[in-house]
Amino acid sequence: MNPLVSVVLSSYNYENYVADAIRSVFNQTYPHLELVVVDDGSRDNSREVIEETLRESNLPSRMIFKENGGQSSAFNTALEHLNGELVAFIDSDDQWNLNKLEAMVRLFETCPDGGVYQHQVEVGFGGANRLEYIISGDVFRGWEQIGELNLAVYQGRISPFVPTVGLMFRKEILEKVFPIPKELITCPDAYLTRTSVAFGPLYSHPAVLATWRDHEENAGKENTYGYHEYWLPVIMPALNRFYRDHGFNVEFYYEAPVEEPVESIVGETESPG
Repeated sequence: MNPLVSVVLSSYNYENYVADAIRSVFNQTYPHLELVVVDDGSRDNSREVIEETLRESNLPSRMIFKENGGQSSAFNTALEHLNGELVAFIDSDDQWNLNKLEAMVRLFETCPDGGVYQHQVEVGFGGANRLEYIISGDVFRGWEQIGELNLAVYQGRISPFVPTVGLMFRKEILEKVFPIPKELITCPDAYLTRTSVAFGPLYSHPAVLATWRDHEENAGKENTYGYHEYWLPVIMPALNRFYRDHGFNVEFYYEAPVEEPVESIVGETESPG
């Protein structure tokens, strides 16, 4: 089959990393790909680094420089320029293994009905750490069976996905879920995975095929974009709106469990006799 894979690389202020990310795309063993780089208004020298690095290869590529609007706006900008049947994403501070696309295209050819495709990733450089586990299956049907999912209880169940660097989608699925809501300034993968999986199973490749650079500048490390500060008040309502608009019987909410008073658990303590 050898489908064309469109690669979306979003960039913002990672001049020290972005060249390595681009080269990891150029060096893929799978040859049928195109690269679209969207720089989201970087204020460092990222633009110059991107332009210089893109000249190193004859791979079909496009560079788009836009005013800062957040990573989701960069993804939205990229979509209209993609020609591939499959779409893979990489952040400008991460890297792919050389055989990443070759392995993921084979997974797609084996399982062509997927809503989301992903693979195991190395966390940080050095090979010692990886995500604890990854699963495959029709996870969204499981959510529908529950209906209303309290994230204080089901957070693990609705989070079987790897970071952006390990994700791949069929373009026809992305066209059903785009555009990403503009209020999602960062973490668009949280939205894309949990909407796309409504249209097909999650298929996971067990091999480590990329490296996710875990560092203090990651958006999730900042309190501004923490779970209670960003995921619950911004991402969760956007997901619920999508499910409602598309007639899916799924709704996320958060209600912290009420802790019982200590006395009701241990009883009265008798004085020593």
